[in-house]
Amino acid sequence: MTDASNPASHAASSPVEPAARAASARPTDTVITVVEPEARAPLGRLREWLSAERLTVRMVRPEAGDPLPAFEDLGDGLVVLGGPMNAHAVAAHPWIPELGELLRRVVAEDFPAVAICLGAQIAAEALGGATAAPSPYGTERGVVELELTEAAATDPLFSEIVDESVRAAVRAGVSTQDGTRLPVLVSHDDGVVRLPETATLLASSAKAPVQAWRMGKLLALQHHPESTPARVEFVESRVTARALGLDADDETLMSLTDADLPAEAVAAGQRVRAEAERVEPVVQAFGRALAHTLARQAHAHRVSAANGGE
Repeated sequence: MTDASNPASHAASSPVEPAARAASARPTDTVITVVEPEARAPLGRLREWLSAERLTVRMVRPEAGDPLPAFEDLGDGLVVLGGPMNAHAVAAHPWIPELGELLRRVVAEDFPAVAICLGAQIAAEALGGATAAPSPYGTERGVVELELTEAAATDPLFSEIVDESVRAAVRAGVSTQDGTRLPVLVSHDDGVVRLPETATLLASSAKAPVQAWRMGKLLALQHHPESTPARVEFVESRVTARALGLDADDETLMSLTDADLPAEAVAAGQRVRAEAERVEPVVQAFGRALAHTLARQAHAHRVSAANGGE
């Protein structure tokens, strides 16, 4: 699985909406298509940040039976989210190869896109890289530090996000080691172990040598800018409970309250939440800047399309 060892990591979900959400969009709207592989791995607060940038969000949920759109129907930008499946699970999830083909076209056409966690892994596989399920480097959950590469400081897409995040860290008193590290929220068992040949590595972490990378206008992130302190607390407490021997299937585990969990598991979740709340200003700054960067590209794409691609 891609996120946090079990689907319980996605229980903090938003209400399911019709896939054709953007059907009522005006012809002049800038539309972002969001592929949400699993409803329990939702767009979260990234939806709010995208909407604040005057973007109309169209949801596509392949596990719910929504067909993936053709490239020509993506609108002006694409976001691909995470999910509990892995990038190799094509027999159980036959839409994965089709999504890979779509991501190849996105890069070939220099189309604005963001791929998160599972999305980044599918993109890496599709573009000539490789993922491992599970990662040989181990699982990451909670708060980790991105170790930024030299390329991150000058990257045409990522550098602005880094700058905004570092400024927020300075205001909040969170160390970035002179702008070389950033705290982020993670939840994954799998990971990219080989970058596509022409991709630019932007960040690593202790257990994920490939945390962020770019290829064309595709920005790929292993971490979760859409996540929250409450969500990482939920993940940590349930995963810890299972590790302590709680015998429950995934659906049951998701439905349990903290009162049903061992005290040690609840305490583990509270510790992770406290750390996430400490770095929350930085995480939010990253997410808002990510939305702004994608929106700027998407609006430019809309203007170009309106002018016949000039």
